[in-house]
Amino acid sequence: MRLKHYLFRIITLIAVGMTCNLNVSATDYDSGLVGDVNHDGRLSITDISMLINDLLTDAHANYLSDINRDRRLSIADVSELIDMVLNYPDCNLCFTIDDWRFTMVRVKGGTFTLGAAQGQDSEAYYDEFPAHQVTLSDYYIGQCEVDQMLWYHVMDGLPLDNDDQECPVVNVSWEDCQDFINTLNQLTGLNFRLPTEAEWEFAARGGNLSQHYKYSGSNDFDEVAWCEENSNDWLHRTGEKKPNELGIYDMSGNAWEWCYDWWGMYESAAVVNPTGPESGSERVCRGGCMNGHARFCRIGYRMSYPPFTRRPELGFRLAL
Repeated sequence: MRLKHYLFRIITLIAVGMTCNLNVSATDYDSGLVGDVNHDGRLSITDISMLINDLLTDAHANYLSDINRDRRLSIADVSELIDMVLNYPDCNLCFTIDDWRFTMVRVKGGTFTLGAAQGQDSEAYYDEFPAHQVTLSDYYIGQCEVDQMLWYHVMDGLPLDNDDQECPVVNVSWEDCQDFINTLNQLTGLNFRLPTEAEWEFAARGGNLSQHYKYSGSNDFDEVAWCEENSNDWLHRTGEKKPNELGIYDMSGNAWEWCYDWWGMYESAAVVNPTGPESGSERVCRGGCMNGHARFCRIGYRMSYPPFTRRPELGFRLAL
């Protein structure tokens, strides 16, 4: 009966071509999960019902109802939300902070080999051994590196030497990232964090859809990575290169990315949801960067810095 009720209401909307203009400014798009009309932290049929009701009653709904961000409500928003709900929680999640949107990609859990990839042993460095089996639960990871505009909207300012809003934010230490994440969590009521090293590598390899590429999404670095060979030593805007199997951008090249873990040598035993050593002096970074050789953009390559380090090629992406 509930399904028939919703179908009837949707048919009514189509028949009358209902739209509802939203009297909102950029600052009215505050923060939250896009499509979460009732603010309960998830997507459900209740959100669909409330959105339809907003349209039928000509209500002035909030920014989370405006799924396609055209500052009006229409059947297009309902259609997009239905698709999101039907696929939730397996769909990607979109969030908005002020008027800036970012996407978290769903990574289905699985088992993979972390470390020196088979067939690439000759290129692997000492700390990529021993390769070992890792099993991960489901999680989300940023479709792109955190860009400068997202940092600006969360922190109300930018670190030094950040001057292109769509480029990755850089010159941020691991500790700076924690401050950003804590503020973001206060704004959203969610639990964003840095990815673990294992989560980062699994996502970079394409998760359960992996084609076992050398770089994230290709065996040709030029298709997927900004590095010394093609970047003119410039940081580039996120998402300009080809995505990997999961639709994630720039996991090879552009900016190094902080991970949660302390750096340490691998062990050979199989592990489940590892978070790295309990202590250390340096935190892991992954992915390579715009002014480093392509060989450093290989998925398995590891780098590390003390957690207070800030560098002009060092940024991060979020996990959830």
